[in-house]
Amino acid sequence: MTAQPPLKNFRDSPWRYSQFVVLGLVAAGLVKWLSPLGWPAALGIGAAVGVGYLLFEKKRGVI
Repeated sequence: MTAQPPLKNFRDSPWRYSQFVVLGLVAAGLVKWLSPLGWPAALGIGAAVGVGYLLFEKKRGVI
């Protein structure tokens, strides 16, 4: 097995975009739990939150 070089920062990580998916799923779960909306609407709102955060981080120059 070949060992991968150690990561220097989060930008080099293959998991760097997972935070947006997790945030979207958490937001969808909260919307579903706190509102009478169904799962399709809650997942749509969660996706919008995840994409919005991604665009925010891109504008800041983090990604």
